[in-house]
Amino acid sequence: MNCLRSLSYIKKISKEYKHYGLETIIVHPPEWEFEKSAKNIFCAFKKYNIEFPVIIDKNKRIIKKLGINFWPAQILMQNGKIVYRHVGEGNYKKLEEHIAKLLKIKRRNAFNEEPRYSKLPAIYLGKRKNGKITGLKNRLEFGVGYKKGIWAQKLDFLESKGKKCSLTISTKGKIINFVAESTNKKPINVFVNLNNRRIKKLTVTKPRLYNIVKLNKSRKSSLTIISKQNLAIYSFSFQ
Repeated sequence: MNCLRSLSYIKKISKEYKHYGLETIIVHPPEWEFEKSAKNIFCAFKKYNIEFPVIIDKNKRIIKKLGINFWPAQILMQNGKIVYRHVGEGNYKKLEEHIAKLLKIKRRNAFNEEPRYSKLPAIYLGKRKNGKITGLKNRLEFGVGYKKGIWAQKLDFLESKGKKCSLTISTKGKIINFVAESTNKKPINVFVNLNNRRIKKLTVTKPRLYNIVKLNKSRKSSLTIISKQNLAIYSFSFQ
């Protein structure tokens, strides 16, 4: 989610400065196995209207050479040398200032002020990210997945294995998303309860980011995902 947020700001900067000589390239270090698939990446190009050249850094060799171990990150290079580096989200106006200075032009003001973005942490469910999974309890702790029914924790995701499974989390923010897929490639109906009230039915198929709900205001809630077998949930993110 933080990469998608960053992408929207990079698009604005690229639009303002590409005619002055700025070349924008995305280096994509896959976080999960499905992100290594060229087919899945191409689908993301279309979904998010990405027109930049993209380098798939499967083994993270490029970002290691650039000294990057966290993303999103913004790097400016001129004549083969790194002249500016920022790791993480934010500092977009500072990035723009450096671009204008390097191109020796007046700043175009892609942003009137530094963009604000959510700093709420994601909840990861796989073993690789030390996902915390336990049985359902009355009191929910943010960052923990509370399961009911049969689930299997895999390296990158939590997979439903029973005929009726539910996963409950404590949420924050106005917008709730999750990364999920159907492990048998067949569409799965997923029901969503917010504070014990049914609010939505989703159909999950290919691996991608799905929006679960958009609220009128930021608040803490209890969210429950209900599904049959073959639902893989990688993470939840909040805005």
